[in-house]
Amino acid sequence: MTRPVKNGQYVVPPAILALKPSGISCMVKAMRTATKTSGVRIHYYVYELIRGAADGAKTETGKVSSGACIGKIESGAFCPNAKGERLLKGLSENKTENSGKDSADNCRSVVISDLRDLDLQVKDYGAYAAVLVNAHPVFKQLSRYFSKDDSILIYALSIICFLHESVPVSCIQDVFDQSILSSKWPNLDLSEDSVNQFLKLIGQHPAVCERYSQELIENSSGVTAIVWRVMLSCSKRNELADYGSESLRTGNKQISALEAYDVIEEMPLTCKIYEGGLLDRPPVQDLLESYSFPDNTTFLLDEGFYSEENMKLYRQGGKHFIIPVPDNCAIKKAAQEFKSFDNSFAYERRGESERRDNGEVRQDRILCGESSVRELEDLYQAHFDKEAEKNSVKTEVNCPADAKTIIFHPQKVKRSEFGDDRIIKFRDEKMHNELVQDFRDQIAQDDEHTEEVLERIGPAFGVAVLRLNFDKMITPLDAYSDYEKYLSIKNRYELAENRMRFYGLRTDDYCVMQGLGFIFLVAGQIKFYFRKRQKESSSDYLRNLTLKECLIKAAGIKVSQHASNKWHIAASPRQTIELLKEMGVNIVDDLIRLNSFKY
Repeated sequence: MTRPVKNGQYVVPPAILALKPSGISCMVKAMRTATKTSGVRIHYYVYELIRGAADGAKTETGKVSSGACIGKIESGAFCPNAKGERLLKGLSENKTENSGKDSADNCRSVVISDLRDLDLQVKDYGAYAAVLVNAHPVFKQLSRYFSKDDSILIYALSIICFLHESVPVSCIQDVFDQSILSSKWPNLDLSEDSVNQFLKLIGQHPAVCERYSQELIENSSGVTAIVWRVMLSCSKRNELADYGSESLRTGNKQISALEAYDVIEEMPLTCKIYEGGLLDRPPVQDLLESYSFPDNTTFLLDEGFYSEENMKLYRQGGKHFIIPVPDNCAIKKAAQEFKSFDNSFAYERRGESERRDNGEVRQDRILCGESSVRELEDLYQAHFDKEAEKNSVKTEVNCPADAKTIIFHPQKVKRSEFGDDRIIKFRDEKMHNELVQDFRDQIAQDDEHTEEVLERIGPAFGVAVLRLNFDKMITPLDAYSDYEKYLSIKNRYELAENRMRFYGLRTDDYCVMQGLGFIFLVAGQIKFYFRKRQKESSSDYLRNLTLKECLIKAAGIKVSQHASNKWHIAASPRQTIELLKEMGVNIVDDLIRLNSFKY
């Protein structure tokens, strides 16, 4: 694979090296500037090599023997200065004098060319072209908050993050060079140092990223899912890596990410990286204080965000929430032990993977029972008061007179400030029966699976207990549907998991991690627009493909450059070409732009 040529501490992409004037002994140097607003900017200057030195040759002192500057490379072409124009004029006259030489000499010069100095003649086209066509709204939004150069860099990184499951920072330049992105933005530098410096710049200016996310929140449907994720981190020096919930299983430290989604549109809204050992509850407070959510917002949350303190935040300004009650909470124990199911409804599962074999929509029977927080607290307290009265004082029989008296104190239930909140208990009958059968199949295989254990824990199989502050206008079916949407979002969208894994990343800096979190957010936006094009397509074939299947098929389409120096579509199945056209890609126009260096 072609790799960038290094001149000292600078890295010159092969696409830039290919633009230097042929026939002149010269070299290209990259001059970098970095500002807080514009990030890293690179200018490529061409220098003459003196004493006939080859590109990259060194003198006895160890320095590259470069002469005067003869021009620079910009806008996809070599722009000579006065000295460069004289050299090109002399080269042209020399070619005219030697035009009668044997053509075999020219063939021989091609054969001995160093392949590492040549530009790539086969590039990845299909998947990148589909993304560029459909995710243009993402680039337009980036352009409203960042400079043109920074927007392009963020956009390119996010596209690579979306299309490739595992790309360490050290390899991003290679992936970029092998794609048509390098033809669209030939001056873009995605070397490891450049990417890390830019991610750090993003993390050092969080206000810009917060304004970007605030626009997404204001334009959302108002139903927001907040998701907490845990990711493995193998970097030796990571300020946010710590041992946490997954460390016992993996043996490694982890980092965490808090993400927010628009449930109706399935659009990611925010993404921020946190310390791996942090509990779920503090970050959600940080999220709600950092952003302004509309007053009619409905929060769908995980049970890890459940706390009485957070309940105040979730309802501020007339907002609503739906949250599962944790197992260790008194009101969930009371709901499971003392509250029966007194109603049921049929829930339609419309996902393609959940349909029946004949294509019909599957309907599952869901049992439900409703009460309030105050009612369950009273039931739980009455239970303990009764037990305390029964066993208030017990003295062992036939014990000495000075034996200690065992006193049983009743447990005091901590009362909630919001006792009118609704509590709805659900049980998916299909899931319940499957879990019970799975447990029965393991009875007698070990000591943990017995009939006594099944009788004790079996009633909780397939049961979910939700707390919500909606009035009676929201039915149990509505609440259960929203809860299922939350689970769907949580399982389908993984902005950070399986994206640019942490094995190869230099993630030892807090600001770099926050910059990476913003790239994950933009990559999630690209995924949203790509899936939207799929769902709205008139082609049944495209709609029935999974996202991964669609990307794999599109990635098989390459462009190649032949001896005529013209780009062509490599031989591909007709069905794959049609798929690309259904995604909105105009292959003919793309080839015209590629061959005119205006892609």
